[in-house]
Amino acid sequence: MKKYLFLTLVLCSLSACVSMQGKEDYIPIGPQNLSIQVKEGKDLPVFTNVNQITRPWSNIGIQRIKNLPNDPKVIEASILRLQNFAAAHGANALLIKQYFDEDNNNGRPITLATNMVKYLDDLNEGDIEIITKFAQTAAIIEEK
Repeated sequence: MKKYLFLTLVLCSLSACVSMQGKEDYIPIGPQNLSIQVKEGKDLPVFTNVNQITRPWSNIGIQRIKNLPNDPKVIEASILRLQNFAAAHGANALLIKQYFDEDNNNGRPITLATNMVKYLDDLNEGDIEIITKFAQTAAIIEEK
């Protein structure tokens, strides 16, 4: 019994390490604190080409994870991290804009860069108010 408990703890620790690799950063581009429509990050659609997005949309933020090892499990876990973050910030989808994998043979790290997609055709009144205030603030800053 102790052996199984120990193995379970080791596996949980290793899976946590896989999901927490890489250096993450975030740049807000548009208004923040928009309503959350996708509750679970795993349910957030992931696109790899802008032409796959068939609805009007805007980019509300850029996320990036740098220095990922070239391991499919790490990449998959990192995309889930990005999905969870985007969903928590009101994004409707994730667009992977850059996936740097220069040379698989030399073990160089990978960088994922994504846009957080917010659909514009189903905004609620609260979101429209937040966007309007953001645009007015941006206009005031631009005038200075």
